[in-house]
Amino acid sequence: MTSSKKDKYDCAEIEKYVQQYLDGMLSEEEMRLFDEHLDYCLPCDKKIEFEKKLKDVVKLKIKHVLPPEQLNNEIDTILKDLN
Repeated sequence: MTSSKKDKYDCAEIEKYVQQYLDGMLSEEEMRLFDEHLDYCLPCDKKIEFEKKLKDVVKLKIKHVLPPEQLNNEIDTILKDLN
């Protein structure tokens, strides 16, 4: 996040690094500071919970997306040509 040592994060930093936090891309120290902020800041905690749920819903929906028929046909053609 930042190059200087900090002892706590503010809401702007939480907002800026939400996706990195959710993706586990922060250092241990950054995660600790992020989690400490969420412990006392209800609005940020609620935002993170919303973002987690949204990410889970998107993952679930993506699993149920079927490729278009044309793509299936093209893949079949390529596989047949390889044989």
